[in-house]
Amino acid sequence: MDYFQLHYYLKDNEHSLDAFVLNKAESELLKIFKEVLVTLNLEGEIAFEAIAIEEGGIKSFYKLLRKKKTKKRINKVLIFLGGILSVVITDIVSNKLNTDTEYEQLQKDEIKLRIQKLKQDLEKEDNSEEDEKVYVRDLYFYITHNDKIKIFKSNFYSALLDDGKVEQISTQLLNKDRIPYEQESIVSRANFDRFIIHTRQIEPIYQESIIIEIVAPVLKKSKMKWKGVYDDKPINFNLRDTEFRNSVLNGEISFSSGISVVCDVELEQSINDEGEVTIEAINVYNVTDVIVGAQTIETKRKKRNKELLNQTKLDL
Repeated sequence: MDYFQLHYYLKDNEHSLDAFVLNKAESELLKIFKEVLVTLNLEGEIAFEAIAIEEGGIKSFYKLLRKKKTKKRINKVLIFLGGILSVVITDIVSNKLNTDTEYEQLQKDEIKLRIQKLKQDLEKEDNSEEDEKVYVRDLYFYITHNDKIKIFKSNFYSALLDDGKVEQISTQLLNKDRIPYEQESIVSRANFDRFIIHTRQIEPIYQESIIIEIVAPVLKKSKMKWKGVYDDKPINFNLRDTEFRNSVLNGEISFSSGISVVCDVELEQSINDEGEVTIEAINVYNVTDVIVGAQTIETKRKKRNKELLNQTKLDL
């Protein structure tokens, strides 16, 4: 495989497209290329070169090059890479983000080991054609469930929807003479929206018994956020413990410099256009202790919970 072709089919056989739309789409395409190389641990070993664009709608050609020719495994992996890229861009697997970040991290660790094993299998000389199909299928499965790639695909198709000229796109693999190895993989405009991720929220992180130093409490009824220090970083947070808030407003708890609280913390998360996880909001629940210097003061909630626990033990 020498060339990867992306073909933009335009209305009325036109041969021009809004430059901002095209550049945005191609930018997201290159992000997909890079993330696939990172996932396959091939970054720095394979390069993409852009070749002069041909008309007919608009065709973009990318040549795949081996950067480290001494590594024999590249020869075989390169053959499969173009096919994986083509399917990643045009197959609809899921436009939903993975929501369980802890489980997702475990999956990523497993995927790294699995990809390493799959690439070793590709190097073997005695692989059957069916074996190699299985390896590529497994690689494809892991790559397409990468949240960054889902975001970049979403951005790619969102950009194309901004221009009414684009009726469909296709991908195709070509040899050195630009003769196709296979038929085009086509996505019509009617299906663009199926690739777009409309909700960027992912499962929040919930941490228990966290210590937050209070920098600026809110001492009146207000929707203003409290200010504190968490994990050595300044934060603004929403106090969701109504009982503790009322204790503050009623003057039962006073604040001075250096006071901390022990509480549960919820980190609301989303994924931005670069596929990076960002914290959207920090919510504090279940305040159990107030720490003043060397003294720890239990809140009403903790005292009540201890009483309930003791009563349960007595009942048992």
